[in-house]
Amino acid sequence: MGLTRNPGRVHTSVMQLTSPDFSAGGELPWTMSAANENRLPTLEISDVPADAITLALMLEDLDSPVGPITHWLLWNLPPDTRRLDALSAPRAGRLGMSGFGKVGYSGPKPPEGRHSYRFTLLALSLRLDLAEGATRKQFDAAIRGHVIDTASLEGSIERTNSGGR
Repeated sequence: MGLTRNPGRVHTSVMQLTSPDFSAGGELPWTMSAANENRLPTLEISDVPADAITLALMLEDLDSPVGPITHWLLWNLPPDTRRLDALSAPRAGRLGMSGFGKVGYSGPKPPEGRHSYRFTLLALSLRLDLAEGATRKQFDAAIRGHVIDTASLEGSIERTNSGGR
């Protein structure tokens, strides 16, 4: 991902990203798959640095044959955000363009086999001046040098010959 933190800062990562819907490294709920309900799992955020101005979240497929691909990009979340789910996330910040050319959440749908997915939470030192629908490249350029802390949560999901479980 190539995230760069603020230069000259002593950094100890303490921020946490968890989910009551799946454990770290575990099986992602099938409801979050684009082949099923395409529903964002509940995400819980804790220990955000006091100097964070905003938060950003992304979801990436780490095993895509073309390299990591962005499934979801959200920024300008208030730093006091503690929980996001399918109902609250769309209203909470600005949505970016997925790697599929869609604005908003595009759940996992591996072309075949098991793929690993990573949610990444970023604490930022500024509010991003990006329009809704900005690309991942635009997002990465805008956050360069403004990442205070990161946290991640990974899980995997498998697509079988029948398209799901």
